[in-house]
Amino acid sequence: MPRRTEFDLLRGALLLGMALTHLPTRASAYADQPLGFISSAEGFVFLSAFIAGGTYARLLRERGPAEMRRRARKRTLQLYLWHLSLMVFAFTAVAALAIIGGRPVLKNLLSFYLEQPLYAIAGGVVLLYEPPLFDILPMYIVFLLLTPWVLRMAQARGWSRLLVLSGLIWLFAQLDGRALVFEGGRLASGWPLPIESMGAFDWFAWQLAWMAGLWLGARDAGAKDRGALAPVYYRPQLLGLALGASMLFFLWRHRLGGWSIDLGSASFLLDKWHLGLLRLLNFAALALLVSLILPALARLRIEVLEVMGRASLPVFASHLVICVLSLGLVDDDRTPLNSLQEVAVVALALSSMLFVAWRATPREPAAARAAPEPSGAQP
Repeated sequence: MPRRTEFDLLRGALLLGMALTHLPTRASAYADQPLGFISSAEGFVFLSAFIAGGTYARLLRERGPAEMRRRARKRTLQLYLWHLSLMVFAFTAVAALAIIGGRPVLKNLLSFYLEQPLYAIAGGVVLLYEPPLFDILPMYIVFLLLTPWVLRMAQARGWSRLLVLSGLIWLFAQLDGRALVFEGGRLASGWPLPIESMGAFDWFAWQLAWMAGLWLGARDAGAKDRGALAPVYYRPQLLGLALGASMLFFLWRHRLGGWSIDLGSASFLLDKWHLGLLRLLNFAALALLVSLILPALARLRIEVLEVMGRASLPVFASHLVICVLSLGLVDDDRTPLNSLQEVAVVALALSSMLFVAWRATPREPAAARAAPEPSGAQP
């Protein structure tokens, strides 16, 4: 699949947003959900699924299901090894810093591991134990592992049934189905892992973002015009609704112009971890607008973001390491970092991410980066 420089730029921007959000600095308040009730996580999951859908759907058509499965398994194994590396880092360096250094935030981060180390290690290996900040990669691994099966089903029976099923699973998540499944599994297995140690992301809800990305990515890969979605999505009325909705959500998020609504008991409609309905609408509207400017993004060259986007996996891991270690500088929620510490932490995180990106990206001329890659673009 040809290299999509606009996607590299988007992934780099999303990684930058993640880092600034996760670092314990005042910049987090500005980097978290700056465009509405949408975080970098939604964009990263959807974009990863879009690229995966395009890449593996093309492999399925051109080289068959066996090659598609082989490529997907290879990529999944890479992700899993990175996950294990991050778990080893958490169970050794972070745990030692938490105990020896007496860092309360890190102790809270690894509370279950410090109480039940053997169960935590086993849970980390099988993707069940997911400490805060370490929970997006296991979800990504499982979704990518299931992607070849989804694409084969879509090829055989079409996308309609799969998308309806995905919507029903999302609805199950809104009814707190995750807790029901967890409680049943806990009673059957006797596993002492508390549900809060299984990560904040509700996989039953977030699979909808992945499925939508797969569908649109596979659809885009099959279109004659590879650089854009099909014209049906660009009807003026739909674009007007998307623009209006995005503006309203932006004003609501930042309480501008007196536009603010207190949802009260209906706040679950904007819940991030369960992908509430209003959050989904906000994301759909914003994603449609972003897709409209993709051709312009393809011509916009921001090398710093592109290089981070091309090496998204090691850059993501490096940002996670710096963010977790920086939490060791925080004594408690009432004693934040001072200004000098904040500047140092942000500078270290961004420079580390960029260094890792440059080391992980093969040096090649710009013309070569625009040429088709024989092995397919990695999601």
